[in-house]
Amino acid sequence: MRILAADDDLVSRLAMEDVLRQCGDAELVLAQDGAGAWQRLSGDQHFDLVCLDVRMPPPDGLELVARLRAAPALKRVPAMLITSTADRDTVLGATRSDLQGFIVKPVGPDTVGRIQRVLAQLDAGILEPVDAAVSRLRIDVERHARYVAAFRQQIQALTGLALELASSTAGAHARTAFAQKADACRTAALTLGAPRLEQLISDALALLAAQQPGVERAMGQASYWLERVAGARRH
Repeated sequence: MRILAADDDLVSRLAMEDVLRQCGDAELVLAQDGAGAWQRLSGDQHFDLVCLDVRMPPPDGLELVARLRAAPALKRVPAMLITSTADRDTVLGATRSDLQGFIVKPVGPDTVGRIQRVLAQLDAGILEPVDAAVSRLRIDVERHARYVAAFRQQIQALTGLALELASSTAGAHARTAFAQKADACRTAALTLGAPRLEQLISDALALLAAQQPGVERAMGQASYWLERVAGARRH
């Protein structure tokens, strides 16, 4: 799991790092301010969660979340605010920002558990837990594993097509092939209880239809999430 944490105060950033390290086996990427966080979000890495302080040199935490939600290829990245700022305007801004959590500093004994619950809920949206899936689909565990393996192949192939679309030489045939395979992947995602992946595939299709950049970014995020969750279950 890869988590981005941004806070301009060194002590608070260290405290946030310590809390996040207790939440599981995660790769932490730290930023000293909002600009550094946005640079990383706009780069080539994919993240499972972004944890932001509110009061930072511009862009602050709320502005960063607004940027994320306004970016078609990044709007699905989960975000939490971990901040000492809890005034009325901040709380109202947070409730309107499609956040996964709002934690007031200083962090306490329950902070780790709260973040772990958020992460567990997010993973369940990437791929439905095996027990629930086999019961709903009325199949055995081995059959479910075959479904997931086939789905991973579909996502990998679709991500490869998305990378081809980013090339200036990509033509109408490549766009048609992507759209057809994307529809099949969306159906597979819904079958396997993977709504977050279905949303990303839909985002990629919308970007393709609008001839906007970011198709490969959305599919890269989908591929990253699925490989991490499916790989962890195999081990």
